[in-house]
Amino acid sequence: MKIAIIGYYGHNNLGDELNLLEMIKLIQIQYPKADITIFSGGLGTLYYDVDYNLVLADRLGVAKYRDTLNKYDLVIIGGGGLIFLGANYFDFLQEGLKVPYIFSRVGIDNRIVSQPVLAQLKSILDRAYDVTVRTSFDRELAQKYLGIECGVVPEAIWNYEAQPFPLAAHGKKIMVSMNAYASKYFAQIKEALTKTKTTKTTFTVSMQDTSKDFYYNIMSTPDKRVILPESVSLHKKASFLASMDIVITSRLHAGLVAISHGIPAIMLKSTPKVQFLMKELDLNEFFVDGVINESIIDDILSRDMAPRLKGISKHMKQLSKAPIILD
Repeated sequence: MKIAIIGYYGHNNLGDELNLLEMIKLIQIQYPKADITIFSGGLGTLYYDVDYNLVLADRLGVAKYRDTLNKYDLVIIGGGGLIFLGANYFDFLQEGLKVPYIFSRVGIDNRIVSQPVLAQLKSILDRAYDVTVRTSFDRELAQKYLGIECGVVPEAIWNYEAQPFPLAAHGKKIMVSMNAYASKYFAQIKEALTKTKTTKTTFTVSMQDTSKDFYYNIMSTPDKRVILPESVSLHKKASFLASMDIVITSRLHAGLVAISHGIPAIMLKSTPKVQFLMKELDLNEFFVDGVINESIIDDILSRDMAPRLKGISKHMKQLSKAPIILD
């Protein structure tokens, strides 16, 4: 079977790349001889070496893109991707595609809603062979805005397992990993980390090298920080996360990887997907949409959260092992 997977790949983004890795594993369980090609959007030049066959879709143009996809047996959209209700990034699905396609474990973003876009998306999703979303809150948005029913299946990245990296530290290990969407928290985090009573070492690492995360991490941490190298593999970055005592982040998958390894993550309000995840996991006390201070950090570090988080992780892993492709 020839399978095309479409998403935000090749950008060296930790969450998307690890999600893709686990998606491919699940597909290969079903179809060991599957011929899989990855199509990436929003990428004009490939800067990184990847372990899969990658096509830069933006170079093709819509007509050639459709013609290329029609040579496959199945097209999969998603694996951590988003359906934006204010913009249609799936115009290549509107007409001319002759092969079945599915939306797999996607999120819904309703920060901007456009009625013409909703009509286009509804038509596209109605024709899909299958649609699954990653949380029950995404399903509510799909029902409310698009009038479609869909299953809920956690992202494949829940199955990813990292080996903790032996980082030298004085006291507790705290990881800070930020992006632009949580800029209002930069100064708050820096002040909170300065005032914490717990003995600790603060680390930073960027989850996507081509973004400005490095700059945001510096703004969010006191001067006495350990800046972990940007040039290491995504697997090594995941191992950094797995070695922490707490992760403070506005990045969805940095927090998810931490939680999946039994490590508490303070998740800062950035985009809806972050809050959806924490509500889905019943971890609302770790979600910050107001003020973050030293008391919050000290309190979490004083508690043994591992048993609860590992229980949540075990449940999510079981759910996320569901087949990508319906038989």
